[in-house]
Amino acid sequence: MPPLYQVWFAYLEKKNYDLALEIEQRVNSQKPVDEYFLKDMHEKYFQITQSAKKVEHFAVDMLQETSSLQNLAATFGLSAKEFRDDLSGISQKIGASTDRDPETEEVLSSLVGTAHKAIEQNSKLEENLTRALAQITSLQESIGKVVSDANTDPLTKLNNRRYFDTVAPKLLAATRAEKKPLCYVVADIDHFRQFNDKWGHQIGDQVLKLVGHVLRENVKSQDLYARYGGNEFVLALPNKTLSDAAEFADNIRISVGKRKLVNKTTNDNLGRMTMSFGVVQSQNSESSDELIRAADAAMSKAKEQGRDCVVS
Repeated sequence: MPPLYQVWFAYLEKKNYDLALEIEQRVNSQKPVDEYFLKDMHEKYFQITQSAKKVEHFAVDMLQETSSLQNLAATFGLSAKEFRDDLSGISQKIGASTDRDPETEEVLSSLVGTAHKAIEQNSKLEENLTRALAQITSLQESIGKVVSDANTDPLTKLNNRRYFDTVAPKLLAATRAEKKPLCYVVADIDHFRQFNDKWGHQIGDQVLKLVGHVLRENVKSQDLYARYGGNEFVLALPNKTLSDAAEFADNIRISVGKRKLVNKTTNDNLGRMTMSFGVVQSQNSESSDELIRAADAAMSKAKEQGRDCVVS
């Protein structure tokens, strides 16, 4: 089933309450339920499940490899015990013998043979361990990629909504515990729907990538940022007051506005891209979701005031 149909089918079936609620809230807020929004919903409610299954399969593989390592170690242990027992028996016989007789020669030959077997088994063990460790390392890298993919917006390479919603409450709790300021910013590309209708979704995707690039250029390592849905972006900025965060948002607005939009295929000038921003500062008891809604409301005021501005 195509991804967008899968979202609509799940909505109509009402089997996923959270998905249905999110779509209804989107409709009630009069925001477009377009291709970008539906792709975000598919990523959030379906692709994450698939990624979780992949992680589960990798975990099973790792357990199997660990089991193989344990079996190899057990085999080596048995060989070591046999070698020890043989040595003990040989020592006793040599100690009781006054000269080398055929029996002693046979014992020594047995010792050499056992030693060779131990060396061969140890060599095989080392080879198997090397291969197993390489496979486990590969599995760990694959799991890391799955987790990264599950938290990353595939188009802009920014964090996605799932990651932001997971990390932001922790960041909020930490800054409150340290009694430091934290601001939320919601940003939206102006007239993006009309832009898509005029120039097509491929050009629209390039615009989203450009915004992602500008955000990465301006944020610091401590900042949390994500493509939150469609043409909407959200940031959580620790250690910034409301005025600091508003200035930060305005710098991004200016930087985006300076970028030239040109169709690389036709060299057509696509005009100037602008963004509207809403900024709020955490006070005492708001949740992360409440701060996002407050910043979104401030962003809507920026739209009402003519767009291409920051409201805080």
